[in-house]
Amino acid sequence: MKKILLVEDNHLLNKTLTYNLISEGYDTVSALNAGTAAKLLTQTEYDLVLLDINLPDGSGYDLCRLITWILGFT
Repeated sequence: MKKILLVEDNHLLNKTLTYNLISEGYDTVSALNAGTAAKLLTQTEYDLVLLDINLPDGSGYDLCRLITWILGFT
């Protein structure tokens, strides 16, 4: 089963996307901000990260750079 991390700060959109992904059979974890997503990324390996660019506590671009660093793609 593919594991997806969804990072979206809009509560309704986050819940809707998470529900639909789970309904399609994906193991989906969601985060509402960059800090939570960063913590989740250090604890678990994901096959896909769906990332919002404008987050309340940072830029999605910065989080994307963190992901590449965690994965060793620097």
